[in-house]
Amino acid sequence: MVRIQLEAQRSQMFYDMENVIEKYREDGYYFAEGILGEDFIRALKLQLSTIEPKLYIPYSDVPWGYGNLVDDKVFSLVPKNEYIQNFCTTLFRSDNYTFNHLIVNNKGAFFGSAVEWHQEMSNIDTYAPGYTVDDHENFMQIYIALDDHTIDNGCLKIIPGSDKFGLLEHQDIIGDNLGHKRRLTTKTLQYLNDTYGIKTVTMKAGDILFFNHLMVHGSSANYTSHHRKGIVLQVRLNTKEKDQDVFERATTHRREFVISEMKKIINKLESTNPYKDFKKDETKE
Repeated sequence: MVRIQLEAQRSQMFYDMENVIEKYREDGYYFAEGILGEDFIRALKLQLSTIEPKLYIPYSDVPWGYGNLVDDKVFSLVPKNEYIQNFCTTLFRSDNYTFNHLIVNNKGAFFGSAVEWHQEMSNIDTYAPGYTVDDHENFMQIYIALDDHTIDNGCLKIIPGSDKFGLLEHQDIIGDNLGHKRRLTTKTLQYLNDTYGIKTVTMKAGDILFFNHLMVHGSSANYTSHHRKGIVLQVRLNTKEKDQDVFERATTHRREFVISEMKKIINKLESTNPYKDFKKDETKE
C-alpha cells in the first residue's frame, strides 16, 4: 500500500513538473516560491561567512563575490535539491547535464551596483566555449534569493518575450565593478520595453527564478541598509567539449578591452582637467 502511494506521488510530481516545463518553454522563465527552506538558507549564509571573498565592491571592504562554489561542501547541496533536479531532468529529457558554476553575488548595502541589461548568451564563449547561440535550449539560469529581494534593494528585472529574438545587439562596456560587460543597446531596449514592458521580480529568501539564456535581464542598485545576496546557478546539457581556443580568444578580448578603455581614460585625464571651474572668469572684464 505504501509503495503504491509513493508511486502515485511520483507520478503526480512528474505530471505537475511537465506542466511547469510547458509554462517555462512558453514564457522563457518560471518563478517557483519557497523551494529552499529557512534552515537551509541559514546554513548557506553561515557557510558563506566562513568563505574568504574573491572580489570586493571597488573602494570598499564589502564582499561582492566568492568565486565558484559549485564544489563547496555546503553550496554543492543546492544543485541536488529535488525540485531543481526534477526541473532540469524534465526540461532536458536527460540526466546528462552539469552545473557549470554556482556564484553568490552580494549587492552590498547602500552602494551595491546596478547590473546592466544583458543576455547570458552574449558571453557564452567565456563560460561554455565551443557552444553557440544555436545551443541556447541546452542552457538555463537558476537564480535563487538568499535574502528578500525588493525594488529598493535592486531585485532582478526581466523583459518577458525578449528571448524570442535570438541573440540581440550588445556593446562592450566596463561595468560598475570595473570588469568587462556586454550591454544591450538603447535602441534595442527601447523597442523591447515598448513592446513587452519590464517585469520586476521581487523574491523571498528561498524563491527561485528559472530562465533561459536569451532572456534579457538586469537589476538596479541597492540603496537600502541591508545586503542583498543571491545565487546564480548555471546548468547546461552536456553535448560538447570545451574549446580552449575559443575561450582564449574571448577572454583575451575582454581583458584587452578593459585595458584599452582604461588607457583612454588615463590619457584624457593627463591631457585635460575635467574638474576645473567652468564658470566665466568675470574678473577679466
